[in-house]
Amino acid sequence: MAGIPQASACFSLNHIFFDGLLDKLSELSFCSAYASHQYPANDFDSIVFYGKIYCQFEPLIEVVDAMVVREGKIELLGSVQDANDYIAKYDLKVRVQYLDERQSICPGFVEPSIHLVMSAVLQQWNHLGPFGFDCSWQKIMPNYSVSYIARAIQYLDKGLDPHYWLLGYGLYSGLLGYSSNENRREVYALIKQLNVQRPIAILDASSAIAYVNDATLDLVYDYLLSSGACPFSCKTALKERVDNQYGLQDEQLLWLVGALPTSQLQSYLDNIFSNIDKIIDTAIRQGITHLGVIDTHPFARKVLSEYQRAVRNINLIEPKNSWLREINSLTCLNQESSMTSHAPERSLVINIGDVGYCGYEWVQSYHGQSLLQPCQQLISEGYNVCLQSGFPAQPINPMRAAEQASTRVMEYAPGCYTRHERVLLPEQCLSKSQSLHAITHAGAMHLGVEAGRLEVGNQANFVHLSDDPLDTNNSLRDVAVINCYSNAVS
Repeated sequence: MAGIPQASACFSLNHIFFDGLLDKLSELSFCSAYASHQYPANDFDSIVFYGKIYCQFEPLIEVVDAMVVREGKIELLGSVQDANDYIAKYDLKVRVQYLDERQSICPGFVEPSIHLVMSAVLQQWNHLGPFGFDCSWQKIMPNYSVSYIARAIQYLDKGLDPHYWLLGYGLYSGLLGYSSNENRREVYALIKQLNVQRPIAILDASSAIAYVNDATLDLVYDYLLSSGACPFSCKTALKERVDNQYGLQDEQLLWLVGALPTSQLQSYLDNIFSNIDKIIDTAIRQGITHLGVIDTHPFARKVLSEYQRAVRNINLIEPKNSWLREINSLTCLNQESSMTSHAPERSLVINIGDVGYCGYEWVQSYHGQSLLQPCQQLISEGYNVCLQSGFPAQPINPMRAAEQASTRVMEYAPGCYTRHERVLLPEQCLSKSQSLHAITHAGAMHLGVEAGRLEVGNQANFVHLSDDPLDTNNSLRDVAVINCYSNAVS
């Protein structure tokens, strides 16, 4: 796409390392049996909701006072009197839900881009980013540092099977206070110095590098020798190479895949369905009714086909458009660029969390005439802009993404104390309604599905919220999901 290059430092789940890991898992014994979710029978013909109900957020905000849902579809949107007349006309047995004065309903959220299977594997590793071990913190931890990483690794070491490697991911080296190269050197030195006997391998969140200790390199060297393709004359030569580059990089990460113990890989495989369940449960708690699943590896496709037979409480969507475009990391838009692409190519997924957690590093580096996640400019140039959470490196939370798009506050910005200093490119802020559109209907359009807005005759995919998201006194991130209805199943 003209004018929108992707940063070369990106380390996404499309990297060859993750394909290699899935290749390895596919060689193991895979039990495909999976118990279907069971749902209680509904004693009511319909559900009627009374209160503030947002049908859509863009191009115009549409609000009604009542909604009737019947057999998983929206039967009526209108006034309270309209709903009462409809119920009386058809003599429906209904369950009535009155919203509190502060509460509201809006279209279900759409997470347009997630590697569901690979994320389920990584969730069995240890998250060493600034969002807690389970990657659920909604704001960056205040004490994220090399010292925190050291304490976290020592803590995790105590609870692991003695035969397992200590594997981690999501380490944000860019938030450690120095230049990128110095940060990597500091982390690598830390991993080497820790008094942990087992092999350690920690993946960086933004660069294709794994921080490893000598125990790991010993096993990597043994693997290379056994494979008959060892490029090093001795183990010392391997360690010197890795020391000079502060870890294993790029294609070298595949050496980790070959060296990992089979028993540990088998454990990941055995738990893959339960971990997908956990991810989906988290997504539902955050109000997501549609997940855009972009796993393409043959083994991942096999796992998904088994899972999709059973799951009903969320819509797993496989993008059918060959023009699907993603922006998963630091993304630039030249200020002089112009829109030249055809309409089907004007849809972009943006990880707006990069503004909150990488914005400061971006500001401090040389970036010429480029912008970081320029949402407003993209919209003005005709692009369909939708937001993703950045999972598994960042927490799943569409409302958090919407807030970041509307405020563009850099949550990591040392030495910046005023709001003016912490807002990155305020002219690129979206309005609240634009941000909510970006996590609802824009995401649905990106996936090519009828969702993201409430319309009579459509499937009932909506979210019951604790507050009015458009109230100027409410922070979007603090608006809680009370209930999430996917095809009217809650």
